[in-house]
Amino acid sequence: MSAILAVCGDSFCAMVSDGRFVEEPIADNKPHILKDDLPKVRKVNRNVAVGFAGDTLAAVQVINALDAYDTQYLTLEKIVKILREKALTVTAQPVGVRLLVGGRNRKGQFCLTMLGSAENYEPQTQLARPGAYLIEGACSHTDIAPLLEQQVKPQAAAWRSLDDIAHTLDACIATVAESDRSVNTEYFRALVM
Repeated sequence: MSAILAVCGDSFCAMVSDGRFVEEPIADNKPHILKDDLPKVRKVNRNVAVGFAGDTLAAVQVINALDAYDTQYLTLEKIVKILREKALTVTAQPVGVRLLVGGRNRKGQFCLTMLGSAENYEPQTQLARPGAYLIEGACSHTDIAPLLEQQVKPQAAAWRSLDDIAHTLDACIATVAESDRSVNTEYFRALVM
């Protein structure tokens, strides 16, 4: 149903998603494609971006909870709190939901927070450090961790620009799309600097 990848450094957070929306559950490895151009990343304000993988209908309900607020004033911490509270009230398909929230926290530090239905949406936050990247991803029907280890993390030392990062993340999603028909190569991006 979806793939989301994020890279967070000490001065930015970048997210890339695919755009395919399929009906769950998938029968006989033949996804029923509902839409091929659905963004799964959203820049909430100048400090925070949110992305998701998994049950699209549930994830959209969760993220749309932010629309009840004047988002320009929301901090990363408040966004995480709103998303978690809403997520606990939304029923997700067995494929679950994984949310990534990245950007600048109240103290001005870049960080990346993961929340997932498998962990009862308990936030897991990592702070970015100088000279290193936080690299996270999620995919509905494919284990993304091996691809991050094989395809994304080894290229991090060669990154010289945000374009380099985007190309690496796009290539990782393209690799997933080759074997997982619930993912496509219609890319959507969000960047916080």
